[in-house]
Amino acid sequence: MFNELAIQIEKHLARGEDFAIAQVIDRIAPSSGKVGDKALVLATGELIGWVGGGCVRGIVIKEALDVIKTKRFRRVRISPEGGTRETANFKEYVMSCQSKGTLEVIIEPVIPQPELIVVGKSNIARKLVEMASAADFKVSVMATDADVQMFPTANHVSETVNFSSSKSLANTYIIVTTQGEDDDLSVKKALETSVKYVGFVASKKKAEDIKTYLKNEGIPEERISQLRSPVGLDINAKLASEVAISILAEVIDHFRNGNASENMPVHEPQEALEETTSAADKFAEDFYINPVCQVPVSKKNPKHIVEYQGEKVYFCCDGCKVSFEKEPSKYITA
Repeated sequence: MFNELAIQIEKHLARGEDFAIAQVIDRIAPSSGKVGDKALVLATGELIGWVGGGCVRGIVIKEALDVIKTKRFRRVRISPEGGTRETANFKEYVMSCQSKGTLEVIIEPVIPQPELIVVGKSNIARKLVEMASAADFKVSVMATDADVQMFPTANHVSETVNFSSSKSLANTYIIVTTQGEDDDLSVKKALETSVKYVGFVASKKKAEDIKTYLKNEGIPEERISQLRSPVGLDINAKLASEVAISILAEVIDHFRNGNASENMPVHEPQEALEETTSAADKFAEDFYINPVCQVPVSKKNPKHIVEYQGEKVYFCCDGCKVSFEKEPSKYITA
């Protein structure tokens, strides 16, 4: 199982996907989960590996999805007596399964290294590449006549603007800082990807001109509105290094906080919205929220299914099924 998990980790890291790793760190028998048992939880809700039976599995999936979203680790305790203690990094649940064992699970987010693609070879571009490399970003540069001597800290330097390898990466950021050298075409190519964050270094007047060009070129208005220009946090930057700092700060804020900053508008490209909706739809298709313990239950492999008011109700364990059948109206209202 360990080798299989290692392979899965490598595969999803290579895809640039966020996921979580859950591991059992403490156990009081009886419980099917053992100390050291480990599993991956994907953003789709799929669990790969083993941390325990139905109740535990559902709770771990539920908490792991929140860990992926918040990018913060969490320790979860599941016991017969339950508890009321809850913090940002700790949560307690009642073990509704009949085994009545106790487990503690730690869930950690795995966030692939973010990639910053800088288009252009301006002074701002050079400063931005240098700073992003120091901040542990994978950095690629695309610009005519650019070379490694010009950008010694970049991971990859290309003389052509081609985003084909970045179209499906969730943690990729594109900054166009061409400053008059094929601005319009570079921005157009960037917006034709599904990269969530595209910024264009320009004045407000230049940005409006580019948006008019993009509209005439058939780029959807929803996507055009998601272009960040002017780009960067407003710190009254004047020097190239200061502008680079403001841009990188905004990128880091977006990466760490998922657009949560009040100082930064939320821009989600249409493709990204479709991907998010698709993931949510797939989760709703594959999982059912157990009305008793409020944890996801796989529709493909539930412990029990009960027909109630013409609808199927899925349960993770005998205990939840028994509780529901005693008083169904307590858990599902008409």
